[in-house]
Amino acid sequence: MLSKDDTYRKIFSNNLNYYMQINSKIQDDLVRDLGLKSSTISSWCNGQKLPRMDKIVLLSNYFGIHFSKLIEERTDNNYFEFIAEDDAMFPILDVGDVALVYKQTEIDNISAPNKGTYLIKLGNKNTIRKIVLNEDKNGYSLIAMNPYHKIIGISKDELYSKIQIMGKVVKSENKSAFK
Repeated sequence: MLSKDDTYRKIFSNNLNYYMQINSKIQDDLVRDLGLKSSTISSWCNGQKLPRMDKIVLLSNYFGIHFSKLIEERTDNNYFEFIAEDDAMFPILDVGDVALVYKQTEIDNISAPNKGTYLIKLGNKNTIRKIVLNEDKNGYSLIAMNPYHKIIGISKDELYSKIQIMGKVVKSENKSAFK
């Protein structure tokens, strides 16, 4: 069971990652835009530390939300935790590690070739892969971090018939690193 402090850190971390995701912000954006240290933002995003109230207000103003949206448990069901079932993303995620996934059924429509890291159903297995648009722009590569897993190529036309996208990975907790 989580301690009260662990619970507050987890709630804040989930909310911060959520508002970063929906505002298309990454940790570097917060560092640059708010003048905060990279290690500070990282510790908040990973649920290691809670910010002081003045920093919560700073973040809420940045996202244009009431500060309570960052510290109270969210009641929507757009996020879920997934426990990794394979080692495709090792060393970032190993079997049994937890990923926070934002529910969506399609890849992000962004101009960058790297579309992000997604939880997908491939064959009848749930797995996590980075999806990258190929240079010829006619297909995608499904890339695992673990070099023992092959890169899988899929044409643009076949993407949604070959895989089912269950959501975008927005955060991971590498519990196996502490075993």
